[in-house]
Amino acid sequence: AHTIGVARCVSFRERIYGDFLETVGLNPISHAYLFHLKALCPEVGGDDNTSPMDNITPIFFDNSFYQILVRGEGLLNSDQEMYSSLLSGDTKPLVIQYAADLLLFYKHFTESMLKMGNITDPLSYATGEVRRKCNVVNS
Repeated sequence: AHTIGVARCVSFRERIYGDFLETVGLNPISHAYLFHLKALCPEVGGDDNTSPMDNITPIFFDNSFYQILVRGEGLLNSDQEMYSSLLSGDTKPLVIQYAADLLLFYKHFTESMLKMGNITDPLSYATGEVRRKCNVVNS
């Protein structure tokens, strides 16, 4: 779902001042992107500054996000770990497949959303809610 949306500086600061260069290698385009991110998100301050999670096609729902992960340019550490982590054995093949096959990504995303829409509380059988903000329960 991170193919559309933005992240606050406070959420990606550790990544850009941490292991970003390790995951992108020597690609000069990636280094220019990192320079841009550091200008946007200084080591101190700017916590509410935002950057798109998909810097290539930020307003389109497509598989560019996965292509970014394959290049090592994931904005959030948790996203990049799906491809770069030593423990990404289950997720790395999916990232590669989604990066290469837009229709497969659409198919699997649709199936996942349908499954999540059917999640219920096993004790009360109450259905969940679509949150207006992902980190806050609707009131």
